[in-house]
Amino acid sequence: MSSYGEIRSTRPGGDNPSSLQVFTDTLLVNCYTNPLPKLGSGHPDIITLVQHYKDISFSKAMYYICEVCGYSYYTDYKYTKEEIDPCLQFLDLIEPKAELYDEVPLRKVDESILNSYISFPNKLFLDEGISCDTQRLFEIGYSLRDNCITIPIRDELGALVGVKGRTTLDYKALKTSKYWFPIPTPKSQILYGLDKTYNHIKKAGRVIVWEAEKSVQKAWSYGIKYTVSVGGHELSKTQVLKLERLGVEVILAFDNNISAGDIKEEASKFVIRDNVYCILAHKNRNVLEEKDAPIDKGLEFFMTLMNQEKYKIPI
Repeated sequence: MSSYGEIRSTRPGGDNPSSLQVFTDTLLVNCYTNPLPKLGSGHPDIITLVQHYKDISFSKAMYYICEVCGYSYYTDYKYTKEEIDPCLQFLDLIEPKAELYDEVPLRKVDESILNSYISFPNKLFLDEGISCDTQRLFEIGYSLRDNCITIPIRDELGALVGVKGRTTLDYKALKTSKYWFPIPTPKSQILYGLDKTYNHIKKAGRVIVWEAEKSVQKAWSYGIKYTVSVGGHELSKTQVLKLERLGVEVILAFDNNISAGDIKEEASKFVIRDNVYCILAHKNRNVLEEKDAPIDKGLEFFMTLMNQEKYKIPI
């Protein structure tokens, strides 16, 4: 039933026809017979409702709502080689503007694009601690055309939304970036790895947040499967919301060159901060090189950091 400004119904499995209240102007929700958890920030809303009763992630709840309402979750997009001006592609290789990719909408990329890459584990990642099985799981490949290791970027639903490349050229001599995007992706909207790590995160009750996609793969190789990466050390509003909506302890594990002040600034973006922690290698800082992630010196060292240098971030 409905009245001005609200819709009432029974909750799933309930028998009270008015126990569930949805406010039509804000989409906030009250459930009187079975209060909803406060996933993320503030009062439960219609997304929280779907998450709770269908037991799914934030993005899957959004996708479900879009389907029910007849909206498209993704921007319609089909990648073709002809869309890229060769001159612009060359300039992008010399000086990639990764931050500009965050301005494009989230969109699916045609899966067939992965057929243009050699799908095979590479020795460079293997030497850094990423097992062949893990490389296969995360679909690591190689682009002969672009001379780079390819890292497909998938969103939480498992849809292909971009490809990141790790050049195998001498990037220092060429004065170019080590990483760039053969196929742009709005990384500010992505928690990389969540399509594979979500169930492990919920089971562990915590999520470790890295900067780099490679750290997710390395941690997985070591048996640590409750992690994601954000593609940098600055969290977007979308990434913060998705982390809050997981409803678990958040551990920021950024690279060694990120200061305590910077981490505190990123933590301040969370509305609910009593379960936000960080790893800072104060006692073991000299073990890590400047741009090392906490996982880069192996499992034993990382567990030492987790046990000795995991800090609650002051509210």
